[in-house]
Amino acid sequence: MKTVVIDRPMGAEELTVKELPNLQPPPGRLTVDVVYAGVGYVDVLLRRGDLGELLPFPVVPGLEVSGYVRAIGEGVQGFRVGQPVAAMTLTELGGYASVAVTRPELTIPLEGPLAGLDLCTAAASIVNLTTACMALGQVARMRPGDHVLVHGAAGGLGSFLGQLARHLGAGRVYGTVGGAQKVELAASLGYDELFLRASFAEELRRKEGFRGLDLVLDPVGGEMRRASQELLRPLGQLVLLGNASGAGDVPQSMTEAWLANRSLIGFNIGGYSEYASSEVGEAAKAALGLLADGVIRSEVFGVYPLEKASEAHELLEGKSTVGKLVLQISG
Repeated sequence: MKTVVIDRPMGAEELTVKELPNLQPPPGRLTVDVVYAGVGYVDVLLRRGDLGELLPFPVVPGLEVSGYVRAIGEGVQGFRVGQPVAAMTLTELGGYASVAVTRPELTIPLEGPLAGLDLCTAAASIVNLTTACMALGQVARMRPGDHVLVHGAAGGLGSFLGQLARHLGAGRVYGTVGGAQKVELAASLGYDELFLRASFAEELRRKEGFRGLDLVLDPVGGEMRRASQELLRPLGQLVLLGNASGAGDVPQSMTEAWLANRSLIGFNIGGYSEYASSEVGEAAKAALGLLADGVIRSEVFGVYPLEKASEAHELLEGKSTVGKLVLQISG
């Protein structure tokens, strides 16, 4: 099988395709002939070694794939060889390969109500859209009328969070972006107003009638988390969804959170899937249903062959993308 293996911290230009023996499904798992694989900023962090011992080398990156069931391991039911599927490879990783191992709970057949969903869109969406649905639903329990701020509004996750917050009845949906060139796209993704990340706090405070935020969703990280927390109303929530900035940890005062009646909540879909994989799988099925029904749309910035994974990583590192990048492995 074709695959990209990262065996040490490396630059994007060092990513190369290797040939390895085809994987066989262990008991309780499936293998999928991968057609498309999503590319996320977490793959960049992994390649650079920024995740430390959380994901030791060697590793094949890639958290999400789509394709066709190749083989079915002992004890797995409800699937058939050749079945079109989308899957989250959150625990095994391995998406940058022509054959991937997946867990049945996190593998969604693209049939029935999901039959009209194409493989490219499914691979580009399943992890970020499921994360967005769970973050706004099970984690934050967003209420109609809430005022919501999303950092990284034009990114792979942010492009879904704005749309979903609007769909769920948010009163106001604000977003931040890293550069002015991303404002136009993000404006079409459910946001009422957009701000440059460097000045969002000052601009929000200057707004006439602004009384604070009910919910901040942050997949970016860095020092703006402190400013975000200070914008929360009493009983407001700051939900930590990632660290795309690669910035160091930001110390927070638990006493200050207590006195100000504010909450900080972390949600990592990979870690949560180890605890409740069936729940995450059901959320993924519902999330893809929103996509198939046209309630939510997916922004695919570009599709690259596996041999050009380096180009996709360079674009992500350059912060010049909107929505999602996808690798085409076969087909």
